[in-house]
Amino acid sequence: MLVPSVPRWPRWACPEDQREQDGCATAVQVGAALAALDAAVAPAPPYAGAWASRLALAAAAGAVARDGRLEDEAALRDLVAFSPELPAGPVTAVVRAHLWLVAGAPGHRWSAVPELIAGFRVRDDALPDALAGRLAAAAAAVCPLAATAAAVQAVLTVRPGRGALALWAADVTLSRWLGWDHGLPLVTLGFRQRGGALDALASADDPRLAGCVLHGATRAFDGFVLLGYRSSGLQALRARLRARAAGAVIDRLLARDALSVAGVRDLIPERAARRLFDRLTDLGGVRELTGRSTARLYGL
Repeated sequence: MLVPSVPRWPRWACPEDQREQDGCATAVQVGAALAALDAAVAPAPPYAGAWASRLALAAAAGAVARDGRLEDEAALRDLVAFSPELPAGPVTAVVRAHLWLVAGAPGHRWSAVPELIAGFRVRDDALPDALAGRLAAAAAAVCPLAATAAAVQAVLTVRPGRGALALWAADVTLSRWLGWDHGLPLVTLGFRQRGGALDALASADDPRLAGCVLHGATRAFDGFVLLGYRSSGLQALRARLRARAAGAVIDRLLARDALSVAGVRDLIPERAARRLFDRLTDLGGVRELTGRSTARLYGL
């Protein structure tokens, strides 16, 4: 099995004992973490889609939980995997916004930002466009922490208490500043509600903002390494599979968080798809993610 080439994580930037704390960080630590992530993202590994989609679901689950909703990551995974078109609703609006973030470079698709902002229960017709403009201006800041803080401040000034929107706006702005091929929800992943003050993220000089971005980058990098090893195991199985569309199914597994049998119906008949997924699971190439006997989902 080919082991993926993984950039070295700067251990001093986020020591193991610091990962378990709510504490602070410095701009130097954040810079080192973002540089390591940049080295991971730049080569566009084949499993980047699965990695980014899984981060998006984790971030969306945290966002809806902060709004007092009961849907967890597994429920959101079901929603995405079994709904070709996400139904309207406050939860799906949050999910859609996070999936949009990781689907490409936010800066190249900025015209969609006002509509996504409106999905966060923003009723003022003029506010989404105005806020999107302020976020674009924030992304022109001289450093990533300044851009992130300006985005949070822009939201909290007009919508105090809108934590999910503020964190998503920070992620969109930070991703635009970083200029990667797809965004990552680093701020949402790094924010800790217990003992965490959202308004602390509105100051570039507050070490809690740096700590938030550092923690999110660490979670993202850990996921990158884990899925890198899992994807190597899956890709090593290509030559052992005889199903006609096995290669195309593997490509889709590398691009998505999870797939159902129906999710590959355009590639392979359902009965053959079930056999293929069972085979991949038995060989350790994929995991069944639900624990159910029916309506199963498969992914790295």
